[in-house]
Amino acid sequence: MRLLRTQSSAFCTLLSALFLLTSCATTTATTTHFKILQINDVYKIEGLEGGNSGGLARVAALRKHLASDGSTVLVLHAGDALYPSVMSKYLDAKPMVDVLNLLDDNATASDPNLIVTLGNHELDNKTADILLQRLDESAFQWVATNTMRCASADICADRFPHVQPTIVQSIAGTRVGFFGLLLPTTKSYAKSSDVIGAARDAVALLRREGARVVIAITHEDMADDVKLVEQVPGIDLVIGGHDHLFQQQNVGGTWITKADADAKSVIVYDVRVPYAGAIQTTPLRVVMDTTMPKDSVVDARVQTWLAELGKKLGGNETLGMTKNLLEGVEPAVRGRETALGNLMTDVAREQMATDVAVMNGGGIRINDNIPPGPITKYDMEGIFYFNNRLVAVPVTGQQLVDMLRNSVSRVDFGDGRFLQVSGMSFTYRKRNGAWTVDPADVKVGGALLDVNRTYSLATNDYLYLRGTEDGYTLFSDATRPPKIHTEREADYRTTVEAWIRAKGTVDVEVEGRIVRADQ
Repeated sequence: MRLLRTQSSAFCTLLSALFLLTSCATTTATTTHFKILQINDVYKIEGLEGGNSGGLARVAALRKHLASDGSTVLVLHAGDALYPSVMSKYLDAKPMVDVLNLLDDNATASDPNLIVTLGNHELDNKTADILLQRLDESAFQWVATNTMRCASADICADRFPHVQPTIVQSIAGTRVGFFGLLLPTTKSYAKSSDVIGAARDAVALLRREGARVVIAITHEDMADDVKLVEQVPGIDLVIGGHDHLFQQQNVGGTWITKADADAKSVIVYDVRVPYAGAIQTTPLRVVMDTTMPKDSVVDARVQTWLAELGKKLGGNETLGMTKNLLEGVEPAVRGRETALGNLMTDVAREQMATDVAVMNGGGIRINDNIPPGPITKYDMEGIFYFNNRLVAVPVTGQQLVDMLRNSVSRVDFGDGRFLQVSGMSFTYRKRNGAWTVDPADVKVGGALLDVNRTYSLATNDYLYLRGTEDGYTLFSDATRPPKIHTEREADYRTTVEAWIRAKGTVDVEVEGRIVRADQ
């Protein structure tokens, strides 16, 4: 039976699939069964689209259903739990830990079957103070194998309190081992490195401790997860995060899976562990839409925290109206033209008086859609989670093409480097198996791009100062163009809010600025 599903249109259909999954979930003398509920990159306890998609109340309801036949259900979170979200920004990530504590119906009792690894956004803050507080409040387990706490820039040898390097649990007599990996990251108080070496040591240790099953909970790119499985024998499953979009791959019999961010979808495994031989399992993707009910207890706690956020923000003022859907979910802003991206780049180009403007999709942090109707202060908080200023620089036509090529190079992976644009249009297509942009497929102001001409470009200061982190080599220290139109520089959020207020009703729409040529 093949359990993989890519959509869920009705809860009854989902229940039918899960019934088949759970009906054989028993333990015999020779075979052990347990289930895994995978989530990753979950920032918003309330979910998306006004609570109609994702959210931890639905995760709790699904967990109960999976356990309804008496099965052990492991909830594995592949990192980026505490940040970033508007709620965590203003309430120091307290709501996330509080609601995760409640996923087992008891906010104070220890929940050994909920295991979370550290993601790069757990380290967002300049100091470790808030992270340490949230770790201390967690009534579940944290695992991080290659992430160490730093006493100084040169000494990173301590473990974070309440974080284990490996975990072994016994399920119906079968020992299951876990380790957690974070992509190479350096902060003043933390450092993660040597992913492969740490994994080899962890697998060897877990096997010595009698682990029949070894599960890696990782927060890195899919390509690095594939490399992990290829280079480190003995990993039975990889529960992955960081990519934000649903992906799955089987490498030599080992499944690697990633769910959609914010629990828009989750992954469910039914794991069969025979007395000897490889484990038997297949991933099932479950879309967490309105066909999935919410757990009432968890949802009530979510609503309490939403009210608390409202108090902190001082109300949710309406700035204007939008005629069209403003898509801000990551698969959209990191993969195609959106009306929201057009709005933001149009404002940037107008404010900076430039030929073109670009905005990296990863800088649009709302991960939600604004439906036709009010545009609110809360929407702006989500879009502009990070403070940025508008800047302008001169670029040649060839440099502009190079930027667009980098923009689309990882379009199928939901990478934040994907650019929303204004003042130009382009088509991208595959050449030799890779997405690219030809100069002949780019127009600026309606005219064919001239690779030798110099154009003025508006963007945000993050891209200008740190664009190399997303592959924009133009913005390296050695080649960064000098700023122009400096007298027009302004706070990006303030500028967009003023533009919306002045318009009253925004009618920006998708108009063919970015075209994907699949043939």
